Amino acid sequence: MDELFWGRDHEDVNDWAERLTMAAEVRDLNADKLFKITKLNLRGRAKEWFKRLQPVPADWAELRTLIVQKYGNVDTNDIRVKLDAIKQEPKERVLKYFERLDKLFQRGRIPDAEQRRWFLGRLRPKIRKLCVVRTFADIEKLVGATTELERVLGELGETPYEPLKEEQEEGVEETMMEKQVNALNNTLINFLKGNVQGPVTSSSSSMFT
Repeated sequence: MDELFWGRDHEDVNDWAERLTMAAEVRDLNADKLFKITKLNLRGRAKEWFKRLQPVPADWAELRTLIVQKYGNVDTNDIRVKLDAIKQEPKERVLKYFERLDKLFQRGRIPDAEQRRWFLGRLRPKIRKLCVVRTFADIEKLVGATTELERVLGELGETPYEPLKEEQEEGVEETMMEKQVNALNNTLINFLKGNVQGPVTSSSSSMFT
């Protein structure tokens, strides 16, 4: 069994212990074998913690109790401090950004509504301003929509993360790219408001629905 446990902040020790127990039942392993396997599956600081345990736990049940006591208490204030330090980096894709947040969401058992607020609040401005015009039912739909926005902007050659690089003298007309992006923004805003019934582009998925 490869149910490894590292003792990292985002890991849910109760979920890990339950998955390990279920896997042992499926494989018809007795408590002694499960105990041995568990010790082999500890990694990193969890492994170092086990090495220092005195007295050494006698069986799986005792080890499970001790490890849950050690890693099962979550300081939600600490989780929120860590969340507050995360923002989408200039070149970071939406899904990578969400993965960083989601580890802490799961660790701190953050409610869905609060997850959406954290996610939106730290998005890069170009995507955030398009998403705030609509209320999303859950974090999954919100992440899907922002990922699609990122893709559509990319198809028109416009990065959703950086301002246009064309420098203009005062009074000079908008560049063609700026016109395209402004038109796209208006289309996307109408789409998110429900005023556009079809996808933004022919290759767009239905993540917004």
